[in-house]
Amino acid sequence: MNDSALSRTFEPYDGYGKVFYFNIGPAESGGEPVPWDRAAFAEQLRRDVEAALSLTSDAGRVITGPTGDSACWYENDEFLVSVQVDDPEGGPPLDKVPALLMARSRSQERATWELAADLYRDLCSLDRYLMIVESKNGDLVTANFDVGDDW
Repeated sequence: MNDSALSRTFEPYDGYGKVFYFNIGPAESGGEPVPWDRAAFAEQLRRDVEAALSLTSDAGRVITGPTGDSACWYENDEFLVSVQVDDPEGGPPLDKVPALLMARSRSQERATWELAADLYRDLCSLDRYLMIVESKNGDLVTANFDVGDDW
């Protein structure tokens, strides 16, 4: 998706206090699901989010829960981004995207929709992830795979 299309996709969902929610999972390989490894997926996603945000690995706070779930967040004057990774559950299509990334801008110069569109573009370009992006109200903003008609 080019930048103009990203603008048309994300901008209508922006406004004061808006947040974008990314449901993220591993991309399929050869049409087959990739074997799930929560720790490896969480580490790769964390590194890729840090690269997309132009951060160093010590910029965020990382917490691993007692069941092996993990969370990290990045917070500064420009944005608040958090990532939570747990095991897949539920039915299609959310069973394919067990991680949740939340993005919100704190900047006067960069709207939340711009932050979200940039993250979506950068993560899609890696061809490592399936993603569904939702608005704060649960509206489907976009997805990079077929999520069906029952959204």
